[in-house]
Amino acid sequence: MPKENNSKLRNYDPRYIYSLVVKRYFAEMKTKIEIAEELGVSRFKVARLIDEAIAQEYVKFTFPKQQALDEEIAQNLCKKYGLQDAVVLSVSETWSSQEQLNVKLGGIAATYLSGILKEGMKFGLAWGRVLSSTVSQLTTLPALDVVQLSGVHPGIEFSQGPIDLIHKVAAISHGRAHPMYVPMWVDDESLAQKLADDQAVLDTQKFYSSMDVVITGIGAWKTGSSSLCDIFPDAWRDALMSQDITADVCVTLVNSKGEILDSPLNRLGFGITTAQLRATKKLIGVAGGDEKYEGIVASLKSGLLNVLITDFDTAIKLLD
Repeated sequence: MPKENNSKLRNYDPRYIYSLVVKRYFAEMKTKIEIAEELGVSRFKVARLIDEAIAQEYVKFTFPKQQALDEEIAQNLCKKYGLQDAVVLSVSETWSSQEQLNVKLGGIAATYLSGILKEGMKFGLAWGRVLSSTVSQLTTLPALDVVQLSGVHPGIEFSQGPIDLIHKVAAISHGRAHPMYVPMWVDDESLAQKLADDQAVLDTQKFYSSMDVVITGIGAWKTGSSSLCDIFPDAWRDALMSQDITADVCVTLVNSKGEILDSPLNRLGFGITTAQLRATKKLIGVAGGDEKYEGIVASLKSGLLNVLITDFDTAIKLLD
């Protein structure tokens, strides 16, 4: 294969090359081969230059009518699934991994929370990557009672765990954190009852029946995209898989039909119950991407969620 000739590019400022390439490609509608012939390089080099120019913002894409379409899609989600509200990450936003999507979803979730949370509210949040991203992008909040919704487990990274997240939100809001320093579950029913009667646990759980706003990620069990699935004992997980478990919403487990499943957590665990979630005034689920899709569908079928925050592609699939 002949060696690529970069002589025409070496004497030019890279900024000029980026600008020239994107002008030729996007404005003048020239092909990569035509641009390659003009510059004396391969079409693969041109493709790399276009990607680099986009990454470095020598060209940006705007979708003038997209905001109205995003709002229309959100409204249609509300109608189809009986939601109070929905927020859709615009098609103009791009990502190349679930981690990057979580950051994008965390950003719009943080903006949404900043608009709805009012002073004195009882606000609960679960745990996980997308909520960690949400909390990291919060800036100012009114004073809140920030409530931990489950016990803790060493399998969940501390920075994504319930205790760390509620303390961070309380610090931002200058409100009060209500932690619960107990495991997510124990192995013995008598020990579970003893811990449940502990005054510190009771002081936090007293908020559960009257929560104003709760935000949670959505675990998807069938694709393995669930931190709860990852940390469950094998015997528990296998039994639930045989019952078609598809999603978790906080510590409530849901099958593909949206039916709530019984689980050992109901006897041995510490966390907000399904009935208490249903009594929450606004229960927000944040999730997106292909690996979360089945979990999102199941959680919507369950009727637990009042609000869904997701990406454009997932929203379109949900409306199909």
